[in-house]
Amino acid sequence: MICEIAPAKINLTLEILNKRNDGYHEIKSVMQTIDICDVLTFWENEWIQVIPEYSNLPPEDTLPDFDNFNYFSNNLVYRAAMVLRELTGYKDGAVIQLKKNIPSSAGLGGGSSDAAATLKGLNKLWNLKLSTKELAEIGSKIGSDIPFFIYGGTCLATGRGEIIEKIKPLPKKWLGIILLPLKIPEKTKKIYSHITSINYSSGETTTVLVENIKNGHNENKLDHFNGKFENFIFNVFEMVYKNSFKEYNDWTEKLNNIINKPFHLSGSGPSIFYISNSEFEIKEIIKEIKEELNLNKYIAQTVP
Repeated sequence: MICEIAPAKINLTLEILNKRNDGYHEIKSVMQTIDICDVLTFWENEWIQVIPEYSNLPPEDTLPDFDNFNYFSNNLVYRAAMVLRELTGYKDGAVIQLKKNIPSSAGLGGGSSDAAATLKGLNKLWNLKLSTKELAEIGSKIGSDIPFFIYGGTCLATGRGEIIEKIKPLPKKWLGIILLPLKIPEKTKKIYSHITSINYSSGETTTVLVENIKNGHNENKLDHFNGKFENFIFNVFEMVYKNSFKEYNDWTEKLNNIINKPFHLSGSGPSIFYISNSEFEIKEIIKEIKEELNLNKYIAQTVP
């Protein structure tokens, strides 16, 4: 038996540089794993079988691509296992128990993290002895975010998101995460469809953040030790949401009326987060929001 933790993530920055000839967008992003996690357990078996289990999901959440026959063939966990077996020529399979705690389609990367954990877990169970780099290359064939989760921690992601540079771990931060109840069919595809050249940027915001994480404090550019870290958080999709989804503006306005703090979108949303050095501050913020709004809320911290 092998057990793997699949952590969620936030995007500290997410910039789109241009549209590539292959139809994907060129991105530049600082990604960070956090301690909201799914758990995957693996046992040897003659075929591949995924057994999903709800843990702490919102009541309205449903596991994607799961049908009434407990057959998970279209889910990223199953696909990752099948791709790994095909590429390595492994003959047998595995029973994979997926305990789901990260909300689906929230911009927190749960599905991609599950796929990465599947590759890592089966690499051990099947004794394939693949390197981290080899696992990341396999992951890139399945989904753009999967290589990041193979490495985890604090990373710079470029290309379509599959080129990963592990950087110096971010000093521990606390997060208040709010899952806004926005239902957007084919969310990622739809969000990207709103992107035009006016949304492109040079990647400079990400570059400055990476340089300062690597090199430490630079008062001329970034002071994340004295409370200005949030000024360098950027997500191109925030403007898309503000311009295209009235319900997003309604919810963020309600939050601002309760507590005037800078919440930021993670990934393609609709989860938003406030980041702080203080556990106490985060707990007080979540407490205030809980008293006023019936939203799914999480307290988390960054993990290396």
